[in-house]
Amino acid sequence: MKGLNRTQLKFIAICGMVCDHAAWGFVEFMTPLGQIMHIIGRLTLPIMCFFIAEGFRHTSNIKGYIKRMTFFSVVAVLPFYLFFHELYDHRQNIIFDLLLGLLLLATLENKKLVRWKKVMITIGLFVISMTVGGWVIMPMLYILVFYYVKGFKKQAIWFCSLTVIMEVFIIVAVKLNEIWHFSHYDWPWYDKLYLLGFMIPLLLLRKYNGEKGKDIVGKYFFYFFYPAHFLVLAILKELVQGCTAYEIYVALHVIALLIWFAVIVVVVCAKPSRGQTATLILVFAGGMYIFGFLLEITSGNVGGYYAATVMQYLGECILMLGFTCFVAEMCHKEVPAFIYALETVCGMVIMWMLFTTRENQYFYKYIGISYDGPFPRLVLERNWGFFAFVAYMVVVCAGCLIMCIQGMRNSNGVERKRILCTFIAVFCPWIPNFVREMGLTGGYEIPCFGVMAAEILVGMALTKYGYFDSIALAGENALNHGQEGIIVINNHHIITYFNERMEKMFGHISLKQDAYENETLADIFEGKIKNLEIKDRMYEMRVEPLNEGGYVQGYMLWMFDITEHHEMMLKISDLAHKDALTKIYNRNYFTTLLKEYLGKGGIGSLFMIDLDHFKQINDRFGHQAGDDILEKFGEILMQQGEDVIACRIGGDEFCIFYKEAIDVKELGALAEKIEKDFQSAMAGEKYAGIVSASFGIARILEMTDRSFEKLYSNADKALYVAKNRSKESWYIL
Repeated sequence: MKGLNRTQLKFIAICGMVCDHAAWGFVEFMTPLGQIMHIIGRLTLPIMCFFIAEGFRHTSNIKGYIKRMTFFSVVAVLPFYLFFHELYDHRQNIIFDLLLGLLLLATLENKKLVRWKKVMITIGLFVISMTVGGWVIMPMLYILVFYYVKGFKKQAIWFCSLTVIMEVFIIVAVKLNEIWHFSHYDWPWYDKLYLLGFMIPLLLLRKYNGEKGKDIVGKYFFYFFYPAHFLVLAILKELVQGCTAYEIYVALHVIALLIWFAVIVVVVCAKPSRGQTATLILVFAGGMYIFGFLLEITSGNVGGYYAATVMQYLGECILMLGFTCFVAEMCHKEVPAFIYALETVCGMVIMWMLFTTRENQYFYKYIGISYDGPFPRLVLERNWGFFAFVAYMVVVCAGCLIMCIQGMRNSNGVERKRILCTFIAVFCPWIPNFVREMGLTGGYEIPCFGVMAAEILVGMALTKYGYFDSIALAGENALNHGQEGIIVINNHHIITYFNERMEKMFGHISLKQDAYENETLADIFEGKIKNLEIKDRMYEMRVEPLNEGGYVQGYMLWMFDITEHHEMMLKISDLAHKDALTKIYNRNYFTTLLKEYLGKGGIGSLFMIDLDHFKQINDRFGHQAGDDILEKFGEILMQQGEDVIACRIGGDEFCIFYKEAIDVKELGALAEKIEKDFQSAMAGEKYAGIVSASFGIARILEMTDRSFEKLYSNADKALYVAKNRSKESWYIL
């Protein structure tokens, strides 16, 4: 189902909460980065208030719900104070605020309580919130809005109105505090403008689809996570208090290198996939870059800085080649070999300019060390070679993004998720540069974190969303030597796998070719062809969707050789539809065919045929001779053309139906031809000249009775007239 489910929204809230608390512990409040992190943190409270209202609406055990919230609000008290210390004074954690809102709903919805008791308890809960609540009555008001206001649009209006009123109240209170000093909180009036971020989660809540989602970590995860993350942050806060910014900076890059190693292990251990090689190239190049950057920020001389820079640029050159290869595999695009060759040449030229920059200064005019700042940094004066390298990276990334956009436009489900991961991964290495230029990092360079994020995303694209490639590659090993022909296509008809037998059947097939370019394959995949004869062999077609993660990722065509089965079925069909002796149709099947033909408005003539003096043959020459004559006559009837349908009624009686023929001369000519062919076939035999054929012919015209029974009756009457006139004659009724 489209939209966001409960689990997804709660995880978003948890991520926002961690971001907010990390900012309180480690980032200066009024810095751009601090403000952004605190605004992200405003995602948490509205989402949690929304689910308190939802939980109360759907719970079957409100007392258990209240007990659980009470227990964990108490558990969270100590970790909450260990992290915030004096910042919150005596005020409580968010679970306590949510508990007050839950108690308020339980009070208002309790039918056993009289009105005055409800009023008193409600006032008491609001007083408690104003006195010791972390957010001072706002969670309670938000919960009331989500529970009692009907319709999301009205909820949003009420929610935004309350938030703006709260913001105005705080600004007024701050200005009044500057005059009368009734609070020790010395805030500037704009200090709490970030609280307007409470309205942002409404955009996410609008996408709520009402589904629970996969409960991956259990329904009590948030309750345990809330106090646990305070303990972890408190420990980290104590650890870094004695550390310099430079030491923390280096430690973060060491952690990034460890994460890189973990990604390498995950990719190597993933299911086999065509994208695996490309992913390994990408991750390897990223690790080389991260190691080079770590070497740069820990070196103390120009030589070390220069070696680190060379390693970084080598990693970036390989990274560009890996991006092209990876994007092509994930989007199932065919990239010409000369593109890879061109990227390789560009990388070699760039590395040559970098290695010789001290002599020719193509890449850098100057390399030195600056001691301004928290630690010594490399100082570089860029030349045209550097800007050419940046332009080269922009071109490669732009090409990758174009492939991703084309792939997403024509994809859905898990394929779109895979390409979206790839799309974001291409952007990631550039984001830290923009963040640094905006001044959010205080001058520190953090490009390795963008590279690390790209590595995680490409690893996810391979391991979580890359099953389609795994299916195709597994097919190569398991099915390539089978007796069935197999071909796999994605949702855009692009061939991702075929085995050797399929190529023998259809001739030249290539990977990443559009299967629909072959008209026969197109008809097969569209269900227009179920059976196909190739080189005197009969094949049955079966197309099956390839499902993974609830999405159809492509289709597999199986071609089974059913030649022997087909021949057996033909024999069975012959036994059911044909006369065993003469091999022409039997009476039942002939009747069925003729009724269908007449029912569709067909016209023509029915011949009733009787062999004259046939009994004499059996009496004089035996039944074997009689069988020979019947076989010869059956063969003659089958030779009269496609428009003539023949059958044996029984004994020495036969029928034929001549389609579309109603002309008297044409019908008489056919009767005479059959008689002539019959006599020629018996010439030279010991019974030659004894047996002849008489014909009774009934025509069916457009305006006559079209029933088979009437036609058969008329033909029988015509035969009676013909035999009474003379043998070896025909009569048309």
